[in-house]
Amino acid sequence: MSEQSFRERECIHRTRGAAGEYFQGDTYIKHLQRLRTNAAMRIASNVTAFFWADAAHVIIWLCRDCATELGVGEREASVGPHVFSQG
Repeated sequence: MSEQSFRERECIHRTRGAAGEYFQGDTYIKHLQRLRTNAAMRIASNVTAFFWADAAHVIIWLCRDCATELGVGEREASVGPHVFSQG
């Protein structure tokens, strides 16, 4: 079994100790595209940049406030980065 590697990105609130969850990059992009331009730009500016083409290989840690604003729920959250590294 080959092991996939994923890159982590995070919102700016993680360094402040906020509680949060990991989400798949594809899920993040899907929800970001549903927002109006101003809201999408505000949320995207809070997350470490990555190429959208790489979304399938990125996991994103979002604080609860950013996840709520983005519209992603707990059911879409992952257990953690180790979930994505299993082949």
